[in-house]
Amino acid sequence: MPAPQTDCPTHGRNGIGLVCEHIAFASLDGRRVGFFWGDDTDTARPDAWCLECERALNALNGASSAQWFRNARFKIFCAQCWDDAKVICAVHSARS
Repeated sequence: MPAPQTDCPTHGRNGIGLVCEHIAFASLDGRRVGFFWGDDTDTARPDAWCLECERALNALNGASSAQWFRNARFKIFCAQCWDDAKVICAVHSARS
């Protein structure tokens, strides 16, 4: 099964990645809210979240992250917008 794609108004047809709403909004106005991402993905980019969401995830201490995922209100970004958001928002990263 092919990876999901979206029609980005800036970059055209492209693979996707999900970002928390904090990153989605911060990437528009250049705020550095942090940029962390997971390992597992069936999309062009893994799910990504900000420092605030990273702290909330760590506070779960291994408990279910289902509610955390809902609270983060993930948005669909094309892969190139995801890459741009990583550059704009990174303060602390899961990986360099």
